[in-house]
Amino acid sequence: MTRRDRLSYVYVEFIPKEIDEGVLYISRRFNTATHRCCCGCGFKVVTPLNAAKWNLVDHGDTVSLAPSIGLGALPCRSHYWIRRGRVDWYAEMTAAQTRRAQRRDEYASRVFTGEIKPSPPRERPRPAPSQRPSFWASIKTWWDSIWS
Repeated sequence: MTRRDRLSYVYVEFIPKEIDEGVLYISRRFNTATHRCCCGCGFKVVTPLNAAKWNLVDHGDTVSLAPSIGLGALPCRSHYWIRRGRVDWYAEMTAAQTRRAQRRDEYASRVFTGEIKPSPPRERPRPAPSQRPSFWASIKTWWDSIWS
């Protein structure tokens, strides 16, 4: 098995029991997309298509999935995006990133099903112009917030 940099796709009514490497199987009926992990480990990756999980965009000749596929709970720890049929690789997921992603997924699922109401957005007071951080400090704060 080798690491993949591209995926083809096929629409199916039912996801087949045996799936091929390098193919993203999409079932609109069951709002699911499935493929083998692109690292080559052979693990079957199931991505539910709904507002709380993944979004599929059909570009005609290619498809994209968002957000990224993060398999931090598996031995391969793969992390990649599927964009226009291309597999864009990211660093392996750490244990801390995996825990944060799992908590976010659990929360999003509970909001999606109506089990809980979403938390109101936190209001952050804007500093006075003289107290605003520099452009680079703002970029660093934004970057750090992505991984917190």
